[in-house]
Amino acid sequence: MSKTNRREFLLESVPLIAAPLLISLFPEKALAGPTVQGDWRYCGKCSSMFWNGTTNKGRCSAGGGHQAQGYDFVLPYGTLAETPTAQVSWRFCDKCYAMFFDGFADKGRCPAGGGHHAQGFVFRLPHDINADGGNQGNWRYCQKCKAMFYDGFPGKGSCPAGGGHQAQGYAFVLPHGAEPSRNVAADLHLRSGLSTDGWAPISGWVDIVMKPNGDYVFSGHVHNAGAVNIRYSLAAVVATPSGQSFGFGIKGHRVDGTETVFGRNRDHNWSQAKNDPRIARNWDSVAQGTLSWRLAASATITSTIEKFIDDTAREAFQKLAQRMNASPGGQAAKFYMNLLLTL
Repeated sequence: MSKTNRREFLLESVPLIAAPLLISLFPEKALAGPTVQGDWRYCGKCSSMFWNGTTNKGRCSAGGGHQAQGYDFVLPYGTLAETPTAQVSWRFCDKCYAMFFDGFADKGRCPAGGGHHAQGFVFRLPHDINADGGNQGNWRYCQKCKAMFYDGFPGKGSCPAGGGHQAQGYAFVLPHGAEPSRNVAADLHLRSGLSTDGWAPISGWVDIVMKPNGDYVFSGHVHNAGAVNIRYSLAAVVATPSGQSFGFGIKGHRVDGTETVFGRNRDHNWSQAKNDPRIARNWDSVAQGTLSWRLAASATITSTIEKFIDDTAREAFQKLAQRMNASPGGQAAKFYMNLLLTL
């Protein structure tokens, strides 16, 4: 292989060196055919490509093990020559389980510490071809950690080198099964305790379940622990990396304090189940949603409940952008609100 710098390498071809797969680590069931390996998945936490073929989920830069979502990718390997639309030297890291580029002396940054460590097959990954129903685009090389990551969302995941991933070089288009796998994260279940930072002595919890077919359940509980009767409003928002939010609200509901003697009701419990096709249409992004909320005495809210929810959503996106090292301006350009339910 001729010597070249990193930028030139990403735009040129190199020969392939074949490597054996360790059967003790990779069970035979993981092989999708004589020249491809399955069980390669997108991690919904760090946005990298990782191998999901064992109970060990490797090391994720967002903490813990990787979390599989979406398609089951089947990636070609073996004694394959590089072509103008396929790059070799992509390897499995046996420390973090991510797919990384092994064509440089520098092995990038591994979430398990140090650089990546190659093991097993040498993969040849297609790039700069048309995406279709069996091949997903927007996969990129991260020049910071040298792993493969999905670049199709405004947020760029979590890079072990710090912040989000940074794309460079080819635009990879990776083959996968005909349909997205729903075995992992069959639904999205988000739950949080509720409290106020104001004078109102109200607290409780909120619970939201969303399913791939568009079904959702919005439920919760609020209790008044004080003496005075209080009307409260709640805004709950599920924010997704693609720039959408799904809003739920409780407007001006009364929970009694001890000043009410007869017919006192200090608790409010609710559960609403409905369907919205927007959840189903955007499930890949919805499945990565995060929950934000605001609970306040209604007397302190000077806007409509819709504005209250919208403000909560925009705040959530600012936090999401910061966590993913994405530009808040970029998030705002993509942002739009889906108001699902107010009670």
